[in-house]
Amino acid sequence: MNKTIYYLIVLVCFVSGMSIISCSDSEELMFNLEKPGVYFYKSAGNEYTDSLNYSFVISAASVIKDTLDQELRVRIMGQAASYDREINLIVEDSSTAVQGEHFDLPDAVIMPANAFEVYVPIYLYRTEDLKESVKRAYFTLKDSEDFIVGYQDNQQHIITVTDKLTRPNDWNGGLTDLFYGVYSVRKHEFMVQTLGTTSITMGTGAAISQMMSFQQQMLVALAKYKTENGSMIDENGNEVTFPN
Repeated sequence: MNKTIYYLIVLVCFVSGMSIISCSDSEELMFNLEKPGVYFYKSAGNEYTDSLNYSFVISAASVIKDTLDQELRVRIMGQAASYDREINLIVEDSSTAVQGEHFDLPDAVIMPANAFEVYVPIYLYRTEDLKESVKRAYFTLKDSEDFIVGYQDNQQHIITVTDKLTRPNDWNGGLTDLFYGVYSVRKHEFMVQTLGTTSITMGTGAAISQMMSFQQQMLVALAKYKTENGSMIDENGNEVTFPN
């Protein structure tokens, strides 16, 4: 065998071996923590999944509470255990939503045995003051006897609750405007009343395919409204329109 080729093969094998060792060391360092880590999981590339704007506005008047059982998703960094472990989930003092009045959490937040993640339910209450205000709750993960805080950027989740419409975070130019046009409260109200949901943007839980469908539905609904009532005028004195 040509010596040059031989030395190249040896070099490649050496570099590959060092890479494997390096990766193994990195993984070991990642999980060789004083304690396993815990963090809120959010989908990669979606900046809005660490917050939720919730409104009772589309619910019947008889609905006085709701349960969000898929919103707070907690994962661990490390290995599952054969026993239940406690998660230290606190509500920040800066929250304007009051626990026991506007919302509640389970008495204890537990990572079940042999589990790598858990969904923590949030119980929301429809109170009279929500008709005129927006309440905000800041949920933060803290160290506990079983866990330390994992990714620092994923240690807090924010939920706002109201009984009136709140403008979606991502309806402020960009993709949402391409589907629905410029925001107005009247347009927003019309959409929610027509579609029966407040999840009309990606930030409020709608997929792009749904937004495309919503756009077409609103064009039809607006044409019907205009035929029966004339142009719809918003609170700014502008005609309500949707891109075609």
